[in-house]
Amino acid sequence: MTTLVLVRHGQASFGARNYDCLSGLGIRQSTVLGEYWRRIQPRFDSAWCGAMERQRHTGEHAFRALGREQPIQTHAAFDEYDHQGLIQSYLPVVARDHPEYAVEAREIFGDPRKFQLFFEKIVACWLSGREGDTPIRETWEQFRRRVLDGVRAATPPGIESTAVFTSGGAISVVLQEALGVDGPRAFALNWRIYNASVHTLLVGRRGLSLMGFNGVAHLELQNDPQLFTFR
Repeated sequence: MTTLVLVRHGQASFGARNYDCLSGLGIRQSTVLGEYWRRIQPRFDSAWCGAMERQRHTGEHAFRALGREQPIQTHAAFDEYDHQGLIQSYLPVVARDHPEYAVEAREIFGDPRKFQLFFEKIVACWLSGREGDTPIRETWEQFRRRVLDGVRAATPPGIESTAVFTSGGAISVVLQEALGVDGPRAFALNWRIYNASVHTLLVGRRGLSLMGFNGVAHLELQNDPQLFTFR
């Protein structure tokens, strides 16, 4: 059995020119995680992250606070799905179905609440395999296969415990595999995954078993509501 610890990246820079970097709060969330780990001293035989900056930097800040020199291997299998490509492809589709969304994409990013309502409709198109106005990089099934291939690469025989710094969509895929639910139910969990949260699974011959979801004890100990973010 291998213990797989999935960590969602800290808060990224929503609405900024470069979304793929941690905000100041995201750095703090990652550091708080590492400080918590320093108290409980978890063992990690290996550590992985996707190729995205926010994922790699979450791991680096966490291990720096832990006080451990832990090499983090990069595997693009743990990258998040291409949300910008999905918006480009499905925005016209959603606008035709829902005229209230017939706006420029940049307007959507100005309001996180409106963005989620809008993006849920984008994701529904993607999960159902609906054809968009432009080609997309990956279908939902291709994304699933990529993430699960990454899990297999990160949990070979002989590895007792590994940490993976990734994103909410990738975590949703792993949860879907462990729980045996359909795509929409799995992705519904994505909206409830906190930044810098911890998710623990066992990987064995019978597949994936969920042991812990959305762990945020490290944030709760800070007694600061601002640390609890979803994007």
